[in-house]
Amino acid sequence: MKPFEVPPWEAGAEIIEFKPVNPSGNGVAAAKKPKKKKPRKKKAAASGETPQVSKAPGKFSYRQGGGPLAPPLGSSDDDDDAVEDGIRAMHKVKTGRIEKQRPPAQATKGGKKELKLKPELAQAAVEAMETTGSSAPAANSLASKLQSELLGGRFRYINEQLYSVTSKKAEALFRKDSSAFEAYHAGYRQQVEKWPTNPLNRIIKTIKKVPKTAIIGDFGCGEGKLAQSVPNKVYSMDLVAARGDIIACNITDTPLQAQSLDVAVYCLSLMGTDLNEFFLEANRLLKLHGSVYIAEIQSRFEDVREFVRCLSACGFDLIKKDVAVNYFYFFQFKKMRHVPKNTKLKPFSLKPCLYRKR
Repeated sequence: MKPFEVPPWEAGAEIIEFKPVNPSGNGVAAAKKPKKKKPRKKKAAASGETPQVSKAPGKFSYRQGGGPLAPPLGSSDDDDDAVEDGIRAMHKVKTGRIEKQRPPAQATKGGKKELKLKPELAQAAVEAMETTGSSAPAANSLASKLQSELLGGRFRYINEQLYSVTSKKAEALFRKDSSAFEAYHAGYRQQVEKWPTNPLNRIIKTIKKVPKTAIIGDFGCGEGKLAQSVPNKVYSMDLVAARGDIIACNITDTPLQAQSLDVAVYCLSLMGTDLNEFFLEANRLLKLHGSVYIAEIQSRFEDVREFVRCLSACGFDLIKKDVAVNYFYFFQFKKMRHVPKNTKLKPFSLKPCLYRKR
């Protein structure tokens, strides 16, 4: 008897033979069954004969080329291509991808595609070309915008220079370039328009509350608006004189007589790296118990207490401060003692205003 042979238990029963188990395995794995090859479809003869139906014992029958999408008998290659295009279209509809058919491009003599506009579009294009002469306001608006950006860029450059040098170097800068001061203040006016409030307006209201006999010194006056807004006698001083009544000088060394002022104003003018020289000059010019009013940008103060200590070394005591206002800080100091102009003090300054590069 063969290995693993089972004797027949009925008449006419077939003998079933088991293949031996792979000895290298664990004794339970059976041999892999050979894969059944799919029957290949026989191509129909070119003569157009009806495809044969092949049958195999124990298997299902199939008809080559059957089905609802099969091409009709005797169809040519062109018909097959048309059927395939139809099948692709049906598949796109089924999957939700429907493509619009593009109209065939019309070719000219040179072989290039020719674009044909609808009559209404062509008329609109002609009207647009005829009205190009009316675009002058838009061109002027663009030129004005570019000029404004250039002016703002020059202002930022000069402003950063003034923050990073001493007052003497700033004076030399404007002396070398006479147009720089005008460009600076033109840009300054643009900046003021963007601010939520102008700190000079608050200084003007404060000065209007002091006696009309008080003599005011406006240090770094710019265009001298303070002198035009109050009834007091005002000495307007800056590096360059924008008007005839403005004194052109370095505000660390003015031509005024000692103890000739009742009030000193610094409105956005504490620029430079030698502010100790600014306030020693203010101490020289102010009478005893004279007042100093300061308005500066909030972001320039890294430590307000240190700023107050520096002014105390110059002979001034803090009377009032307003640091709750957004964007600007306001201070009032009073001269309590005389400090000689030649007193050696440690130079101090505020943080510069740095602008983003555009």
